[in-house]
Amino acid sequence: MRTGDDDGDGPERVSEPVLLAAGVADLVFDRVGGALRGARSLLGRSDLPELAADGREELRRRGQLALRRYVSVPECHMELLARRAADRTGRSDD
Repeated sequence: MRTGDDDGDGPERVSEPVLLAAGVADLVFDRVGGALRGARSLLGRSDLPELAADGREELRRRGQLALRRYVSVPECHMELLARRAADRTGRSDD
């Protein structure tokens, strides 16, 4: 099989997008194989429940940080009412 680097024109010539797709597929396959090997060794651990709990806690904390960073949190309802009451009380004293 010839690749896109060859100068010959023929039916066996492979286009660059096909080569790129094959390269990506090979990379994904390699990463998935590595992940499966890691999962296999992970299942043999005796501290798996603690490890899962630690991972869950870390994800929860990361989620809190992400929400604080990207979402504006509205003021608590009771605090809002207290401020309004304090404003009204302050204005009536003047």
